[in-house]
Amino acid sequence: MTRPLLFVGGLSVVTLPITAAADPNADDLAKLRAEIKKEIAALKKQEAKLQQQFIDLDRRSQLLDTQLRMLRAAGTEGAETASPGGGAPGSSATISGSPTPSSAPPAAGSEVAQAPAAPPVPTTPAAGQPTSPPASGEAAPIQGPSAAQQQARQVVETAPTLSSAGGVLTPKGQFVLDPSIEYDYWSQNQLGVNGFQIIPGITFGNIFANRVEQNITTAALTGRYGITDRWEVNAKVPYIYNSGQTISLIPIGTTAQLLSVSATGTGIGDIQFGSSYQMNSGNNGWPVLVANALFKTATGISPYQVPIVTVNDPNGQFLEGQPKSLATGTGFYAIEPSLTVLLPTAPGVLFANLQDIHNFGRTVDVQNVSGGPGTPTYLQPGENPAITFGIGFSLNDRAALTFSYQQQHVFTAYANHQAIAGSSYSFGTFNFGLGYQISQSTRLNLSVGIGAGPNTPVAKVLLELPYKFSL
Repeated sequence: MTRPLLFVGGLSVVTLPITAAADPNADDLAKLRAEIKKEIAALKKQEAKLQQQFIDLDRRSQLLDTQLRMLRAAGTEGAETASPGGGAPGSSATISGSPTPSSAPPAAGSEVAQAPAAPPVPTTPAAGQPTSPPASGEAAPIQGPSAAQQQARQVVETAPTLSSAGGVLTPKGQFVLDPSIEYDYWSQNQLGVNGFQIIPGITFGNIFANRVEQNITTAALTGRYGITDRWEVNAKVPYIYNSGQTISLIPIGTTAQLLSVSATGTGIGDIQFGSSYQMNSGNNGWPVLVANALFKTATGISPYQVPIVTVNDPNGQFLEGQPKSLATGTGFYAIEPSLTVLLPTAPGVLFANLQDIHNFGRTVDVQNVSGGPGTPTYLQPGENPAITFGIGFSLNDRAALTFSYQQQHVFTAYANHQAIAGSSYSFGTFNFGLGYQISQSTRLNLSVGIGAGPNTPVAKVLLELPYKFSL
């Protein structure tokens, strides 16, 4: 009995260690199954998160497509979507082939107001510009203008001859306040002979010479407002300080004497109202065409309203007809239609402007140099067509330089429907301008003009400080 008991006991002793070794394996297996279940749950959560991200990206893609359809419906070209399934923008959105004036992206679903008059640029992303979809939780922006687009716009804005002739149209809903100051210097020499000839080449009588100098300083305030992305209206109010001096060398017996007469004029000039409309988008290599119209009033002091030197005044026989004070306006209403052409061509921008100034004839009192009452006369100034052409270069992301030449011709004027002899003339002006972008909304433009011909200003300097804001 003892052995079985020992045997049984031995079995018991042997069996207990085997059972104790099996229990830890079961616990490890349970722990492994629990960890697998946790991993599966985490993967399901990650899968749900990714699914939500795909849904968000699809929604943003639909919003972008809606914006692009709105832009194209307005006659614009938008940015193409690049990534499959994500619909993220891969290029900057432009209107009429021109860059946006501001780099700040609009809110989703809003319409982007652009400047339509800037030259067309390719709608490809700039170097280093991302094309991947935005991260989850971020708004999907429409890319701003690239550096090349901004430089092309700077070139056009800097051109002094395009600042008032449809160079860059104001974006829809934006207002540009443009204070400026301009200085013009005129100088002209005249030689007169009061005598007669008996032998050709020998003159008997008096010879006198005049030198006429005129300095005109014009402080102006111009306002421009974008009604649509293609249509702008503007108005300009000038204030003029006009000073002049006539220096005459007059004969007195057998000697000659210098005589100097000065005159000034100050006041409001001729107020102007204008409008510009972009005719095309400038796609497929075509130049951008902008039609302009300007109406000039006669609010300034007319040349026929200022008093003049008569023959009864001292030395009037030499200075008759000279004004005692100077005008601040032309005395005639005028309309100025023009057409602006803009063509980008790396590394610059070509531009041209063709215009005509038509003055409306009117009856004025032409003053009598003898001192008597004025004579009512119907005056019709001659047509004044002009052509301007030039090129501009961007120096960097803030500065640009332009060069241009303007040629004008003034046709014959008429008095009481009779041609005025010698009233037709031509002149030209070389212009160069420098522009600097001070901030996103403010720019400084400086331009200089040098006259070519006896009937043009010797020199003129224009300083502008346009400031752009939204109403």
